[in-house]
Amino acid sequence: MDLHQTSAHGRHRRRRTRRLRIAIGLAVVLLAGAVVSGFLWLGGAPPPDGRADAAAASSGSGGAAHAGHGQAVPSTSDPAPSSGPPAPAVSGATPGLGAAIPVGAAPHHMAIAPGGRFAYVADSALGAVLRFDTASGTVTATIPIPEAPPQMVTFAPDGQRAYVSVYDEEFATNYVVVVDAAIDRPVSAVPVGRGPYAMATGPDGRLLYVPYYDEDHLDVLDTDSWALVHRIDVAPSPHWVAFTADRRFAHLTNHFSDVVTVLDLAEHRVVTTVPVGEGPHSIETSPDGTRMAVVNYVSDDVSLIDPATNTVVGTVPDVGAGPQDVTWAPDGRHLYTANVDDGTVGVVDVQSGTVTARIATGDSPTSVSVSPDGSRLLVTNFGDGTVRVLDAGTS
Repeated sequence: MDLHQTSAHGRHRRRRTRRLRIAIGLAVVLLAGAVVSGFLWLGGAPPPDGRADAAAASSGSGGAAHAGHGQAVPSTSDPAPSSGPPAPAVSGATPGLGAAIPVGAAPHHMAIAPGGRFAYVADSALGAVLRFDTASGTVTATIPIPEAPPQMVTFAPDGQRAYVSVYDEEFATNYVVVVDAAIDRPVSAVPVGRGPYAMATGPDGRLLYVPYYDEDHLDVLDTDSWALVHRIDVAPSPHWVAFTADRRFAHLTNHFSDVVTVLDLAEHRVVTTVPVGEGPHSIETSPDGTRMAVVNYVSDDVSLIDPATNTVVGTVPDVGAGPQDVTWAPDGRHLYTANVDDGTVGVVDVQSGTVTARIATGDSPTSVSVSPDGSRLLVTNFGDGTVRVLDAGTS
């Protein structure tokens, strides 16, 4: 196996050990101003990349809750018709294959900012976070992260800041790096536990929930003072956090424990655990809040949880080899999985519980994001340094 295929967010080894050591492909590339040639997805002139929106947000109290790890709902700084936002695109059973855009050295996690006009991509090999203009398909800024390789990204609900999980392969250096999205620059680095992973902010942005690849607890941090508010003991290797629609509970995947932990957010205590497949990795709540989808990296399937009863109400087998990330279409009809071990994105029809397509996107796809309107998918291909565009809507 190539060295790059054992990255912390690249390919997870399938050993069932508690202290799993990760080999990150640190081919450090000295790259400044990584800007690829312009590429228009839908034709016509691209709108601004959202930098002005971020600056405006930093001076106001607007913003929108970040919907899961990959998709964002429109922010209040975006113009909207008086009749309300348009309905999302109707998702298709077989998304169309678009361009593969060179982005960095090893892009492996993308988060789309509230409003949807730009995204941040964590690139551990490059040692930087890249600002990706979602209209033109270009990298417009390279943000060096000097502390250690950046792994995962999440945005504050108002889009003013991004939080980047940072650690090295020995878990000797571990930080949450705060990036000011208005100026594309780190403004602070907060020391944390071993292997901070897919973090999430609470509904008002005051708290940051930090799971750890190499710990048996979840930390809750105050995003103003960075004080530790709570430390919650959970099963080994908590990975990903998703909130229920009413924001009363959080569901947390425990990668080496084959369970999802349910947390009461008012009391910050464990309510129960839900057995799922082998190696649960990513989790996301459906747009209507009635289901939570969990990709199980080792068993190659998706578990569907009813958050009202905290039970698995469906399992979708054979979504692809090594599913590592999952996101929902905004219309709720389909969900998408990034399958790192076979180079595909799996498409699941939620009503029938069947896989309708497996689309080859590139070498080692590690994250899949959806545009707020549901029309496009963006897939980070860790192994070949590209972001693949897919047309998600029906023709």
